[in-house]
Amino acid sequence: MRQNFIEGFGKEIIVHCQINHKNVVRLLGYCAEENALMIVTEYVSGGNLRDLLHGSDDPISLDARLGIAIECADALGYMHSSMYQPIIHGDIKPDNILLNSKLGVKLSDFGLSRLLSMDKTQYTLNVAGSRGYMDPEYIETGLVDPKSDVYSFGVVLLELITRAKASEHGFSTRLKRNFTDALKKGKQEARKMFDSDISNEGNISILDEIGNLAAECFTKEIKERPEMKDVQERLQMLRRALHCEQAQEKRGQGSSQGIPDPEQKFVKQGTSSNSTVPYYRLNILDRIFNRNASRKQYCFNRNGGPMLQCVSINIFTKREVRKITNNYSTAIGNKYSTAIGDLYSGGAYIGWIDGNIRVLVKDSVNVEVDEAHTDSAHTDSFIAAVVCAHGFRHSNITKLVGCCLETESPIFLYEFDGVGSLYDVLHGNGRRPLSLDSRLKIAIGSAEALAYLHSQSCGNAKFLHGYVTSDNILLAQDFEPKVFNYMTGMVSNWQVVLSWTTYLDPAFGDTGLITQKSDVYGFGALILELITRKPAKYGNNYTYLGEEYISVCKKENSGRAMFDEEIAVEGNIVILEEMGKLAIECLKQDRDERPEMTEVLERLKLLGKAAAAFLFVD
Repeated sequence: MRQNFIEGFGKEIIVHCQINHKNVVRLLGYCAEENALMIVTEYVSGGNLRDLLHGSDDPISLDARLGIAIECADALGYMHSSMYQPIIHGDIKPDNILLNSKLGVKLSDFGLSRLLSMDKTQYTLNVAGSRGYMDPEYIETGLVDPKSDVYSFGVVLLELITRAKASEHGFSTRLKRNFTDALKKGKQEARKMFDSDISNEGNISILDEIGNLAAECFTKEIKERPEMKDVQERLQMLRRALHCEQAQEKRGQGSSQGIPDPEQKFVKQGTSSNSTVPYYRLNILDRIFNRNASRKQYCFNRNGGPMLQCVSINIFTKREVRKITNNYSTAIGNKYSTAIGDLYSGGAYIGWIDGNIRVLVKDSVNVEVDEAHTDSAHTDSFIAAVVCAHGFRHSNITKLVGCCLETESPIFLYEFDGVGSLYDVLHGNGRRPLSLDSRLKIAIGSAEALAYLHSQSCGNAKFLHGYVTSDNILLAQDFEPKVFNYMTGMVSNWQVVLSWTTYLDPAFGDTGLITQKSDVYGFGALILELITRKPAKYGNNYTYLGEEYISVCKKENSGRAMFDEEIAVEGNIVILEEMGKLAIECLKQDRDERPEMTEVLERLKLLGKAAAAFLFVD
């Protein structure tokens, strides 16, 4: 018995330490001394979901309940499908869903969790769990499957909308069975079980759909249950629908007070106001109610397809993109990724349109974006950015040929005719000799492009690249740079994508914001790559180039020790030192102390003129 307990403790530590997710309680350490086995986790101040639902009479809005459900589903979806080795929680119930003071979720208690085998079905003789939440298939057969977590989550979802207990004193209350029986009798009967605090006219259709989703999760046939990622997406759709309903109510109140109706804000150019393009709004409930709507159509609508069809932008289907890329057969990039771009921002693939237009197809990473990035306002800003980017005409910016909107995150197609990325030429398989003049040309052209991007407005917002790296600078045959992948910032969850990149603006950790000064920071790292010919992170110890260069300059009052030997000749040293000083200014921790991109450009142009004349004036 004691040995089993120790083994279970060890397994829990092994599983828990592999999970790194914002909605999973953080493991801080453990004590393994005899008779003192303890796990130390972060403190979560708001108690657990059971306390909130059943230990208090405080009102809980439907929006707050959906937020809890979405964050829990996000953590489980990550454990099931986004980790190298999937993990089953094994004991999903309100007691194990901790809440902070703002009702943010922290999933806890991994004592029954299991690492899943990737290539075989697993069974166990040690069936354990909590009554009222355990999957009957698991109880009967011992099958270890992520769909058992889906079953348990369905019961938790039911508790959220009914505020009734699924388990009392360790025994099932028959909540699930009672709801299933009520559903069989009809929608009106099921509605009687909804919590009266949220069961009003404005919420009832959404509650119906949450109830239906819960029933799908705890259906007995395991193959018929949805994946956790699908559950999360449908909950997010429902939450957006709730926000739309609330916004419509406010607009209705506003109309009666003479406030203009925002449904009239898009007017097709060249037509009278009587010929308007309908205001694009995510018609979420319609799509949820339509059980036959395809996944592709859902993504197309969510990504602004109906509105973008009204402008002259090439929109490709998934099938067409596969044909253009020959089934994604030719990827280009560095050793840290499968294709151009950071591992966490998707890949880039060479393709041909009509056999004569060479393109790079940028496959954005499939990540779940946060709520701030899923509402109709974000969709409108994304549409504006695509329209804006489609109109970019600059010799140092790759032309946006079109996009595919049938995927979770949009795919962008950029015109491309060159030798590869700057990373390839500096550090990769395409490594070539590069004179100082060529490197200055690349720096100046890239700065020209970024300054141009920063001067563009999309609606009320200034355009920014968001992901300035040597991977995202393409080079033509004459080393003329072309800034690429400038749409990533409009579709990515920065906390997921950028937290892994070596070009990340450190101010992001404090503010959670990516700004034009973040582009300046990335460009500073890029300048250092040009003058040292070292990647932004290099060596067996993964040394950060910016930190190392600054350290060397402080010790030696010069960056000469790190300059690339190919260009570190006497006539170039002063120019290289000044480029290094400019890079250090771009890399300053305080955003306000970094120069604007236009200033960076002007200083590089001066250095270019000085290099061309073999003259530098201090």
